[in-house]
Parts: sequence; C-alpha cells; structure tokens
Amino acid sequence: MTAPAPPSAVALIRAGEPEAGAWRFRLTEDEWRDLALALRHDPLPFVGLWADGQDVHALFLEAGEWPLVASIAPSQGRYLALSPVRPAAALPERCVQDLWGFAAMEARDTGPWLDHGLWTATWPLSARPGPVSWPPEPPDFAATRVPSGRTVLGAGPADGAHHAPAHLRLALGSGPAASSRIGAAEWRLGYAHRGVAARMRGLDGPAACRLAGRVAAGASVAHQSAFCRALEVATRTEIGPDTHDGRVMLAELERIATALHDVARTVHAAGGAAPAAECERLRETLLDLYGRLFGHRLLMDLVHPQGIGPEDAATLAAVARRTAEQVESGLPAIRRALSWPGLAARMQGRGVMTEQAARALGIGGPAGRASGREDDLRRLAHLVPGYRRDWLDSGVRRAGDVAARVDLRLAEIAGSARILHAAARDFSPGAQPPGTPQRHDGEGVGCAEGPRGAVWYWLRVAGGTILHAAIRDPALAQVAALDHVLPGADPDDAAMIVRSFGLSAAGADQ
Repeated sequence: MTAPAPPSAVALIRAGEPEAGAWRFRLTEDEWRDLALALRHDPLPFVGLWADGQDVHALFLEAGEWPLVASIAPSQGRYLALSPVRPAAALPERCVQDLWGFAAMEARDTGPWLDHGLWTATWPLSARPGPVSWPPEPPDFAATRVPSGRTVLGAGPADGAHHAPAHLRLALGSGPAASSRIGAAEWRLGYAHRGVAARMRGLDGPAACRLAGRVAAGASVAHQSAFCRALEVATRTEIGPDTHDGRVMLAELERIATALHDVARTVHAAGGAAPAAECERLRETLLDLYGRLFGHRLLMDLVHPQGIGPEDAATLAAVARRTAEQVESGLPAIRRALSWPGLAARMQGRGVMTEQAARALGIGGPAGRASGREDDLRRLAHLVPGYRRDWLDSGVRRAGDVAARVDLRLAEIAGSARILHAAARDFSPGAQPPGTPQRHDGEGVGCAEGPRGAVWYWLRVAGGTILHAAIRDPALAQVAALDHVLPGADPDDAAMIVRSFGLSAAGADQ
C-alpha cells in the first residue's frame, strides 16, 4: 500500500483562513513551515514578498496564472524565511527587515539592503521604529570579501561614470588561469530608495497612480497600469474594452522605446557604436513624437484609474500607427549595423543564464525569454486584458547570452509594431463610459508586462484612499541574476552583460 502524496503548496495555502476573497489566506506558524517544506519540491512560481506592518505576505502564481497570497503574522518580529527554497525571496526578505524590522529566520542572507546606516531611524515603517546606529558602518560586501593579494574592482555609486546609482564589486579569481576572470560579484543598491510605497499611503487613486508613474523611467505605463488594475480589483471597478485597448497601445509604445534604449546601451558596451546610434536615432524620433502629442516623452500620466483621458485617446491610435511605421522603416538599418561578424562574436556566449537559473531567480521579461523561459503576462487575458494570443509570436531564445537578449528584444520590437497596427485598427475611444467603483474598501492585486518584465502591485484600500501598498518591479530579481551570471566572465564584459538585462536601480530601490 503506497503512502498518500503530501499536499501541494497550493493546497497548504488554501487550507489557511481566507481573508481576501479566494486569493489571500492567513497561515499559522506551523502552516507556514509546512508551506516552506512543500516548496522544496513543489514548482509553484514565486512572485514577491512584502509586509504591511502587521503581516508578511508572499505572492505566488497558482498554475502559473492565478495570484495566490500566503500571509503570516510574525511571532516576536520573526518568521521562517522562504529564500532557502525560493532564492528570489532573498532580497525582498532583506527589504522587509530594513523597513519593518521583521527578521527572516534561516534566510540565505540577513544583511541590510536599503538601510545604509544613514536613516533617521531603523525599521522606519514599523509601529515602533528603533534608534539609528551611530556612526554608520560602510556597506558590507560579503561575497567579494577576499584574501590579501586578490584584486577587487569597484564601480559606483558616485564615481562620475554614467551608470545607475548602484555599487558593483567584482573580485577576480585566484590562480594563473582565473586571475583575469571574475571570481565573485556582488551588488549594493538602496541609493535610489524613495519610499514610494509608504508615500502612497493616504493618497486617493489618481494621486497614488501619478506617484506609481515615477517608480522607474521607461516603465511608467507598466507601473500605472498595474496600479490601476490592482485598484480596480480592490474597488470592483469594471473597465470597458476601449480602456483595455488604450492601455495595450501605450504599453507597446513604451516597450519599443525602452527596448531600443536597452539594445543601444548593450551594443555600445560591446563596441557597436553604429548600431547603437541607429537605435538611439529611432528612439529619439519616437520620444519626440510622444512629447509633442502627449506632453511627456516617457508617456507618464496617460493611464488613469478609470480610463485614459479623452484628450489623449483622440490621438492614441494615430500615434500607434505612426510608431509602427517608424519601427518598420527603421529596424532594417539597425539589423544591418548589427550584422558585423565581430560584434556578434563579442556578445555570443557572454553572460549566460540558463532556463533553470531564470526560473529559480524569478527572471521573466526579455531576459527570461532569452533563456528559454516562456513567461509573458500578455498571454493571460484575465490578468492583462486587451491582448490576443496570435499577436505574441516573437517566441523565446535558448542561448541565454547577451546576443540572445539583444536578438529577442529586436524581435519583440517588431512584434510590438504589429500589435500597434492591430490594436489601432480596432480602437474606438469613448465607446463606453468610465468605470464606477462598486466599493471603497478592499484589497487587490494587479499586474502588467513591462518592457523589462512583470510589474505587480498589491493595494489595500480604505475609504477610497490607499491604506497599504506593495510594488514588485523586475529589477530586484535582475540584481540577483547578475550576481549569478557575472562570475566567470571577463571584467571587460561586465558592463555589456549588466546592460543586456536593462537593470533599473530606481525600480529595484523604489
């Protein structure tokens, strides 16, 4: 007689006490521990982890499609870490500890992430913030702490170079054969932390949505769309097809501009000045068009909680068609410039991330798809309405290197142009009135497929204002991925590899 199969992670979560419809459940300490044990073998995808001052919440995707949240009230400020079984939880756990003081027991890393010892208080979002340590200690780089005689290279955050506010340390390997290779890599971020989620508390929907658009340049539409979807779920607001179509077009406009930027920076670091210039020329043409017709080059504040402004919707279809035409005429020149054999050889085999690593670290977006991971929220109509599956045909790449990430972005730029043609053809602005909230209290989770990966928002609304908010930008997972792919690389390739991921320090720090 065979023993019964142990319960799945989903079953363990759903066995908890339901607190927000059919998607958030409260677990006891024992139930949370059982969940952590089950996640050792259960492939349930992990999305993010955050706190609200009372509880710690972990977001998963049931069957890869449905948001499912497990919540726990830390006992004496401590809870069992998920990072040993979900490495992607490591950095969020450190953020939770810095902001709320909730310690993750048995975590992969317990060092500070956002708090550099310069805040006016420790655990600033907790009910009882602690005193600040004085004098502040410099950041500790545990992974690159090396014996004497080995070389450590550092870059940022304020060395005068044109890169994100982040500190990257590279320790060269030991021994004659490895002395010119990276032996270990470690990031230190937090310099761009602005407390966005905390600043949303007490704001109404439009004001908080405007703040969401400032989280990460190049992903304003994605952040505002994800925020709006979370708010619509929390308030049970029904949105018409015209609003969904408008958000689709704005998302693809943003995807094209950001992808061109990331390709330009990557190939420039690889020595391809000509293709980088072609990318920037096309991108500048598009941004100039957006600035003149929408009033903002980065498409900020065009997505609103109850629709798209009528003055913007009137020109959106025309801008979508014009953008698609510009891309179709400009992409051949970029591809010709990229065809130089030496440039291809420079990018191939560099910064390889396997599909297994992408899944373990929670890497989606172009970087994940370039590693063979089929992860695109646009395929899930119940999460990101407005898309049709036959529009999404750029596929995945298997090599997982810099060349694959560049090639996939170019394919997705062409795909976005086709989406814009199709969406503009069916767009009928003003066909339906704006949605009306059915309630002013509730919780909601919303998402969008941003230019660099999935963006998620969790909101708790009370009396029509934001009570608590949490933001998941793909950049935080990319930091862990870069720690993984940089070891073994040539130090001269580090900038190229980093830029191929499109890392946004502002998105990671918030």
